[in-house]
Amino acid sequence: MKRLFFISALLLFCATSAQNLNSFKKRLANPVKVDSLTTIKSTVKVTEHGDAAELTAKAALRLKGVVNGYRIMIFMSNSQNARNDAMAARDTLKMRMPDQPTYITYENPYFKVTAGNCTSQEEALVLLEQIRRSFPKAFIMRENIPLEELAK
Repeated sequence: MKRLFFISALLLFCATSAQNLNSFKKRLANPVKVDSLTTIKSTVKVTEHGDAAELTAKAALRLKGVVNGYRIMIFMSNSQNARNDAMAARDTLKMRMPDQPTYITYENPYFKVTAGNCTSQEEALVLLEQIRRSFPKAFIMRENIPLEELAK
């Protein structure tokens, strides 16, 4: 019975994100009001040991269909022509490496072009060396990659 409770509590815990965990901790620390005259005050201290927070965050990402990975940043700019330059960089890479997935994103105020869906740093290093022939300033960056993009 204890195992069943522990496993269901663990699954429930993993399904929540770190933000929900923080709000849960705050709710635990607040007093409970039973009725207009009675308030139950209690102290709850939540302690996370070792890498527990990191492991639960990774598990929550997997439940959402996301894995930690790497992409190669080939372009980043916030200039007036950044959008057109980003499309040109993407088209150049697509012409030279047609099988490589490329992504244009806008994170205020930057247009960014990234390439690849690497699941290991070694795989990203190999891709980086191939891309640096065309984009000498390219570099590796960590990225949360949706599983459906890996399946393509």
